[in-house]
Amino acid sequence: MAPAELTLGDASLITATFLFTDIEGSTNLWETESQAMRVALQRHNALLSAAIERHHGYVFKTVGDAFCVTFDDASEALHAACQIQASLAATRWPTKSALRVRVALHTGPAYLSSGDYFGTTVNRCARVLAVTLGGQTLLTSPTEALVRESLPAETSLRDTGMLRLRDLPHPIHVFQLIHPGLSPSLCELGATADGHKLTTEPMARFRPVDLYEVPTLPAIVVQALKVLQNPNSDARAVERVIVNDPAISAKILRVANSAFFGFSRRISTISEAVRVLGFTNVQGMIFSVGAFDSFRTERLNLTEFWKHSIATAAAARFLSPHLECSADEAFMAGILHDIGKLIFAIQAEPAYHQVLELRRGAAAMSSLEAERTLFEFTHPEVGEMVAERWALPARYIAAIAHHHDPQAAGEERAFCALIGLADQAAYAALGGATPPPAEHDRQRAALLELLALRPRHWDECLQHLHDAHTDINGFVGAIR
Repeated sequence: MAPAELTLGDASLITATFLFTDIEGSTNLWETESQAMRVALQRHNALLSAAIERHHGYVFKTVGDAFCVTFDDASEALHAACQIQASLAATRWPTKSALRVRVALHTGPAYLSSGDYFGTTVNRCARVLAVTLGGQTLLTSPTEALVRESLPAETSLRDTGMLRLRDLPHPIHVFQLIHPGLSPSLCELGATADGHKLTTEPMARFRPVDLYEVPTLPAIVVQALKVLQNPNSDARAVERVIVNDPAISAKILRVANSAFFGFSRRISTISEAVRVLGFTNVQGMIFSVGAFDSFRTERLNLTEFWKHSIATAAAARFLSPHLECSADEAFMAGILHDIGKLIFAIQAEPAYHQVLELRRGAAAMSSLEAERTLFEFTHPEVGEMVAERWALPARYIAAIAHHHDPQAAGEERAFCALIGLADQAAYAALGGATPPPAEHDRQRAALLELLALRPRHWDECLQHLHDAHTDINGFVGAIR
């Protein structure tokens, strides 16, 4: 009987921390010291297996001398990596030189099918391993965010900066585990065809560390967002959190009663707002209120930023019924899609003025071109990193990262194309910097084709935004 064809129904989507290892230069060692390598590999396997078992990891694959392991707990994965490097360094090896093992860790969602894992998270972990030197342990920013408060004793994490890795559309922010006995020569990344470190010159006014100096959302907002994302929460649970901050409560009610939502009767309580508007719409309001209060600049007027974000949210919500997509999720993703621009504006304010200037004039650049010229990476890339650190849902992270290139978003490409089309509609309806007309038309046509929409859907969306212009201004006015 022919094996059944695999479908998504055969795979389970799980979130885990992946730990990949291999021995540096093992091919040459097998060629030159095959007798000694047989003994060394057995010793290597025993040491790695002991560390993985002690810290509750699961070896789902071995390829030659490489181990592929998953952990439910990122902290356990890092402790396992630390034990691996310490035990290897303390061992006497039968080979002429000690075995040097590289270790990479990355956290994220992956598909589990027939005992193996696949997906972008697995690919990223493999790409990080490819640029790791023997004796080094590298981890990505999603893993670092989970382990920074529970590092093994006498260890620290060194920020190694942004890496562009082969076949990956966006750079990855990487950290190195520093532990006792680590050679100083291993505190730099090696040159490799699989990736390169971003240069510091274009990023003189914006560094990866700036992402960690971003003002945090108010604690009340963070707590409320967690409650709203909990499927077991109800409207009363949300209200019990929000009422502890009268100022935020007042703003949320002001937004709920604005003309944007168009209710004929007055909404007088937070729980009523949740019941009437839905959890996701209230998430959008809470995020907007919290971010507007937290992210301010002295020189840049962010009102236009928020008008564009709310207009994009409104356009995404309007188009969503044609795509069998959650209107509430589309609305929230629209609010969040340009969060990277907000981070640029806050953390690199003087330089971001130059981005705005490069987008004006006869030889105007797109925002992506202008950002890459000045910073070497772009607002979708910055937004993706911040969204991962804020532990936003994966669908919103995808929309932030890929609304300009939905084809790179895998199974979320239709959702990202929706946000990309809504983004263009917001610019077309309310004004703002857009690509040259021919390029804009080409991009719009490609998005409409991907979404199986017709030009009339675009025209109807523009008319909807024109009609909602006053209401959008009212929403922005309510969160100020």
